[in-house]
Amino acid sequence: MSTDESSLIVCQAQHQGTREYQEDALGGTSLTESSFILKNGYLAVLADGMGGLSNGSMASHTAIDRFLQEHRHRSPEEPATAFLQRTLRIANIGVFDKAFQDGQEVELGTTLVAALIEKNHLHWVSVGDSHIFHYREGRLQQLNTEHVYGNQLQLQVKNGEMSAEEALNHPEKDYLTSYLGLPELPEIDGSQEPLELRVGDKVLLCSDGLSGVLSREEMAEIMGSPSRDPATEMIQQVLAKKRRHQDNVSVIVIQYTATHITRQMK
Repeated sequence: MSTDESSLIVCQAQHQGTREYQEDALGGTSLTESSFILKNGYLAVLADGMGGLSNGSMASHTAIDRFLQEHRHRSPEEPATAFLQRTLRIANIGVFDKAFQDGQEVELGTTLVAALIEKNHLHWVSVGDSHIFHYREGRLQQLNTEHVYGNQLQLQVKNGEMSAEEALNHPEKDYLTSYLGLPELPEIDGSQEPLELRVGDKVLLCSDGLSGVLSREEMAEIMGSPSRDPATEMIQQVLAKKRRHQDNVSVIVIQYTATHITRQMK
């Protein structure tokens, strides 16, 4: 799909990996809605569900739907940071309530990372271990912090309570300490100030099925290439590694082009 009325190029891609189910979900504003984007900004959201069977998919899609619904009805007067923080909590309630539908409690949850671009300013929010990166002139910078138990282990290393090797090999280091679906969110990360985008800058949102497989150098190389679809190219590179237990992988890449958006690819 294409349009000539915005300042972004967006591409997104997914793959199930070797998992039995696709528990990731992603969504975003249609680039054809130029007047809406001018008023409310462009929103991209990615979630990595947990819970197995259909539960992870239910959690991730519920979170995405809540974000897109709130964005649709957002007041132009509401500051971007307030909107993202408020909507994250609404999404959390939505996922938490899903765990108790039909009178039965099920285990489900999801990570989430969202980017809101207003003109040339990037705002973002995240919970869990999905990632958001900013790419500029060959440099790829991770913007958010993962909410994993490994962070607490590193504090213990710093305080001399355990060795770096013990922390690295701890069986629970990758356990999430915050995610959507909890009664309250213990940890939230988000932009305090908007990041001003320059022409050629790119924003990458991804699940850990990508960031846990490709190195930062590999990701940066693809982001800096002239590829028309870096999201699909990244997934192809992940699959080329032929990992036996490849997780679901989802990617959204947004390029800021200044005066006109040329296309949106799916």
